[in-house]
Amino acid sequence: MFYVVVDDVRGRIKFGITSGDPRPRLRDHARDGFEIVVRLLTGLPETVAPDLERKLIRMLTLAGVEPVRGREYFDRCPAETLILDIVDHYPTSTAVERPAR
Repeated sequence: MFYVVVDDVRGRIKFGITSGDPRPRLRDHARDGFEIVVRLLTGLPETVAPDLERKLIRMLTLAGVEPVRGREYFDRCPAETLILDIVDHYPTSTAVERPAR
């Protein structure tokens, strides 16, 4: 599974991957302030989630957008538009859940 979460208070966005039930991972991130799930891709073929994660990191680096923590935490501006555009247009062979904000 692939997810994108937002910390509205600090103006941060984070993406990542997990296997199985995403709820425990999303709860961990919510405790860290990332309470808004903006994308959740489930039922992905084997390598899609890690491939998408690598592509996002590569494209953000090419765009000069540096992480604020680790490899997957960014300031929402300017990263959010690029992240969501890539996620929404990435070939996944599954539906993309866009939770209400």
